[in-house]
Amino acid sequence: MASLVQHLLARANRAHSVRSYNALVARFRRQYRGDYDMAMIASIGALSPIEFAQQGDGHVAVLRHHGLQDGMSVYDLGCGSGRTAMALQRSGWQGHYKGADIVKPLVNYLKSKCPGYDAVVHRKLTIAAPDESLDMVFHWSVFTHLYPEECFLYMEDTFRALKPGGRLVFSFLELEDAKHHGVFDSRIGRFRKHGWSDTLDVFLHRDWIAYWGQRIGFEDISFTDGTDGTHHPEFWQALAAMTKPGSS
Repeated sequence: MASLVQHLLARANRAHSVRSYNALVARFRRQYRGDYDMAMIASIGALSPIEFAQQGDGHVAVLRHHGLQDGMSVYDLGCGSGRTAMALQRSGWQGHYKGADIVKPLVNYLKSKCPGYDAVVHRKLTIAAPDESLDMVFHWSVFTHLYPEECFLYMEDTFRALKPGGRLVFSFLELEDAKHHGVFDSRIGRFRKHGWSDTLDVFLHRDWIAYWGQRIGFEDISFTDGTDGTHHPEFWQALAAMTKPGSS
């Protein structure tokens, strides 16, 4: 009996993001009944179609700064409803795009808007791609909603899937940034009122990320402040980038 209980708790623990984000999407579909586009846009945190597009264009600018070129194979972890995918399509980028998310309606929406792109529902802590097949893996506000151990496992499998010389780029929250304190304060309010929060929000430290990357084998680990607009629009969340050794 004890082993069965432990097994069930482990399964529930792993499914925390699946439960919370399917519930989130369902809530926005009820709220925007009759406006499916807006429901899909709101589900990934955008307040309007204009903001959705602007955020996606900013994502593409970040990727280009970190080496995105035509002809590459890229993987969008937590692709959502296609904010980055649509921006890549809008920009005229030519290459192989694959997105993965845990919420089926979001994946279906991306595929309807970007019929030339591949997108799948994938709920394992892995990258749904063969060994050394990708030039770039990126994700925005994914590690903000995962346990540190889950983040490490995603980074570890990203290393496997990247070609030599391939790049990993992602965003994260850090308490060292005063602009991120509002997220923490909001969580305090929910716990004070309800004793729980419906969505996991996680703050990471740059030292943790650097340690994970070095342990896995990445090199050229760098960080960008969320308020740094030197090479691309300010991202708000901090950014991490690293390279798999070798030449692509």
